[in-house]
Amino acid sequence: MAGLPLLDRVAPGDHICWTVDDDRTRLDAIAAFVRTGLRAREKVIYSGDDCAAVLAGITARGVAVQEPLHTGQLATETSAESYLRDGVFDPETTIERFRDVMVQARGEGYPGLRAICDVSWALRRGPGVELLPWYEAAVNTLFTDGFLTGVCVYDPRLLGQTELRRLICAHPGAATSTIPYDPNTSLRIRRTHEPPGLQLLGEADLSNREALATVVHEAVSAHDATIDLTSLRFADMAAARILLTAAAAGPGKLRLVGCSPTLIRLLTSQNAGAVPGLTVE
Repeated sequence: MAGLPLLDRVAPGDHICWTVDDDRTRLDAIAAFVRTGLRAREKVIYSGDDCAAVLAGITARGVAVQEPLHTGQLATETSAESYLRDGVFDPETTIERFRDVMVQARGEGYPGLRAICDVSWALRRGPGVELLPWYEAAVNTLFTDGFLTGVCVYDPRLLGQTELRRLICAHPGAATSTIPYDPNTSLRIRRTHEPPGLQLLGEADLSNREALATVVHEAVSAHDATIDLTSLRFADMAAARILLTAAAAGPGKLRLVGCSPTLIRLLTSQNAGAVPGLTVE
């Protein structure tokens, strides 16, 4: 692949906001992303309004698409077929559709589902588009079991800075046209089963606060949960408040393990000891 390896470190379970303002760079990275998925025998989906142009572009970059298109390992869909069915963006319906696609991919024997979605359709400002930041945060709950990998492509030339910041905060990780995705400085959220809960890795801060809040609240909404913070390299006050808010709102008990001394100080400064059902270790 020519150019900078922008998405090479994206792994199963990652949900990335990729802001790219250069068409050649965009196709270079999409080709590498698709190639990696096909080699890993994952199901790969490209969603966008220019499917034919993207297929031609990644073919020119050495990705053989005819056989995987024939077998169904590679699929393309327009925004009208995915996000905008009936001409309206319905976030909850879109999430359920992704859930169904994951179930189908599992049933077909794929070890993972890899999706790269160009969200340029949002610029048409159709009904429901104002709910896109909410959707990008809520869909994170589909990623925590490590089966789904997702990259959402946004063109910063076409978005306002305030809108772009809201969208970035709804993703655990981000990349740009010149800055590769770095898992060490992003947030990775993985579901655990023994004990039930979550593992947080990387960094939790203002750049991914909406993603963190959605997944943490979902994890503690129905039962007791343990959140393993051992591999969390950094957490700011926003992350501490999200953990405390979830503990206070959830019906079950929340146990935080592997807290760094800095995070313990942040939690203590927010009166963590007064939150019923919260254990900090």
